[in-house]
Amino acid sequence: MSKPIVSLCMPTNGVIEWVFPVLESIYNQQCKEELFEVVITDNGDNEQFKNKIKDYMNIHRNIVYAETDALPFINEIESYKRANGELIKFVNHRTLMVSGALQKIIEFTTNNREEKPVIYFSNGVIKELDKKVYAFKDFDHFVKNLSYWSSWSTGMTIWKTDFEKLPENVSSFNELFPHTNILFNERARGRYIIDNTIIFNELPQGKKAKGDYDLFGAFGIEYPGIICDLLRDGSITHNTYCYVVNKNLEFIASLYFCYFIRKDYCSYDLTGLKRMYGVFYSKKSLRRKVVIHLLNGCIKRVTARGE
Repeated sequence: MSKPIVSLCMPTNGVIEWVFPVLESIYNQQCKEELFEVVITDNGDNEQFKNKIKDYMNIHRNIVYAETDALPFINEIESYKRANGELIKFVNHRTLMVSGALQKIIEFTTNNREEKPVIYFSNGVIKELDKKVYAFKDFDHFVKNLSYWSSWSTGMTIWKTDFEKLPENVSSFNELFPHTNILFNERARGRYIIDNTIIFNELPQGKKAKGDYDLFGAFGIEYPGIICDLLRDGSITHNTYCYVVNKNLEFIASLYFCYFIRKDYCSYDLTGLKRMYGVFYSKKSLRRKVVIHLLNGCIKRVTARGE
């Protein structure tokens, strides 16, 4: 088989209820299988999954499957290492690909293989972007407009040649946000693109655990630390730093509301909340954002009722 144009990389821990519907959504795109490959790296211990994926590989020859003992988020890097396509697109094992999405990614690759702009598929989550596709001429504006969504792996995309420039030692990546490290590696590219069109739909989580890591330690310390490093080395302006860190606090406030006030089901470790205080955010600043979050929710409900 000749080298594919696009590599769809899906790290997983072997959740059958998620992975196989996602695979079906990919192959239902009706794209020629020689144009793309699906790279699956599995750090789980589900023997039923391992057997089923091998049966699936007998039907679809463009699947690359490998078992790994890599840590949950570093497993993403393991999938990228095995990719052969010109463009590497991360696929979350909980997200179904919408009709036409794969063809869109393939066409983007063929139309941009010479210039190789940095590209992030934000999947409609950045509500501040009223248009579908944005292009920026510098890294600073790219980081600012991505806001805290640069922490989100689902939008991650990288050219194979750019990935090959990265250090092979995984210890150079943040264990929780290796994708953010990769996304921010190219800081002098002539064009940066945020494509905010929807290409994935998330499967319902139900009571199945999405993760068990320290949630507030991740988003309250580790992620703003990455943004601070960009400011420290002069890659972004102080204005961009303040904007992203403030937007990230709004996100943290929404997490606090879900898991401490509304008491939603949660598989994450929430004990890092107190440890977060005094690093980038104070308890007072978080409480202020939570109040604003609650007030905004009330305003939206009143508006929806026409009052």
